[in-house]
Amino acid sequence: MVTTLDKPRRRTQLPPLPPGGGNGWWDSSDDPQSLAVPSWQFGTWLGLGTLTVLFAALSSAYVVRIGGERLAFALPTTVWVSTVLLIANSIALIVARRAVERKDRRFVGWLWASFGVGLAFLFSQLVTWSVLAGQGLFVTTNPHSSFFYVLTVVHGAHVLGGLGALLRCWYHVRRRSGYQRLRRAVGMTATYWHFVDAVWLWIVLLFVWTSL
Repeated sequence: MVTTLDKPRRRTQLPPLPPGGGNGWWDSSDDPQSLAVPSWQFGTWLGLGTLTVLFAALSSAYVVRIGGERLAFALPTTVWVSTVLLIANSIALIVARRAVERKDRRFVGWLWASFGVGLAFLFSQLVTWSVLAGQGLFVTTNPHSSFFYVLTVVHGAHVLGGLGALLRCWYHVRRRSGYQRLRRAVGMTATYWHFVDAVWLWIVLLFVWTSL
């Protein structure tokens, strides 16, 4: 029976194994221990659950605190730049995940693109906070600015976690981990980022709603 692995590999597929053997990315015969659920994967799901509860609590507290009061400041333009960046990030990770499924080595480039977009997002956040500070809006200025800083800072911390997850994927690439382990790492990283990106959209919509 001819399998997919028996077919000639295209130039875009992952390179052959180095002399001496070892696990290749496309080798599905990972050892049983590598296929067990690792602690970091459990931690990721636990973190997503905690993130959901945290932002739900902060959002509820914000709505209750302002009591229908209109947003006291205009959202800086960089907020929309940040939104576009995170949408682009999710797209890059969707492409990367599909490339891994096809065993296409170009997934590495898409992971690096996601990493670059993540850094650009953090920079845009720094600019946003700088713009608000320039307008005299700080954490203690009013309830609106207080919650904006708290929500975006907590979200930014989780973005840093997403960058760490991308570096872990790169570690698997450099280490030439088995294909199933790499596939799972990229999949979990993409899932985490999609969730973080969705949380950002929720934060933006929350403040847009209070500005109406």
